[in-house]
Amino acid sequence: MILVVVGLPGSGKSTVAELLTERGFDVIELGDIWRELLKKAKLPMKDPIATREFTKRLRETKGKDVYARYAVKKIKKSMRHVVIMGVRSTYEMDYIRKRLKDIRVISVLSPFETRFRRLKKRAKPEDPLTRKVFEWLNTREKRGFMSDKREEKHGVVVVMNQADYAISNVGTTKDLKKNLDTVLSRIGKDL
Repeated sequence: MILVVVGLPGSGKSTVAELLTERGFDVIELGDIWRELLKKAKLPMKDPIATREFTKRLRETKGKDVYARYAVKKIKKSMRHVVIMGVRSTYEMDYIRKRLKDIRVISVLSPFETRFRRLKKRAKPEDPLTRKVFEWLNTREKRGFMSDKREEKHGVVVVMNQADYAISNVGTTKDLKKNLDTVLSRIGKDL
């Protein structure tokens, strides 16, 4: 079984992935693929202009589904249960759906303020440090980081709205685990 976990930054996707690894799932994160490619290109993650240009160029030269292509290549036949994290567009989701079977998409939902607090606490190099930067990031993220506002119809919010299941993440990790268990139980019944 392949689960695709989607959500806006700070919604709790990584925590869901951690909970799923406890259940024997292998995790492939598109963000890790992005970081690997940045490292190979010798670009600093803290430079938002350079990283944005790099991502734009990569999508222009290799396709808007480039990160999904790398993710699908990483899946090995020996992997029985896989979680793909960080899908940002319908282009990526369509690529995954066309090449893999037995997929369920889970959207992780969390309010803006909660997500901002989590990102400030998490402090990954690419996380926004100020509210203004987070607001900008949030707007771009909703469009799937497409360079044109007209591309919004392909953004992560569209993928989230098309998800098979949704999990609310507004409380504790224990609450999230309970919500995830409920969804996994429903997935088991749907198979």
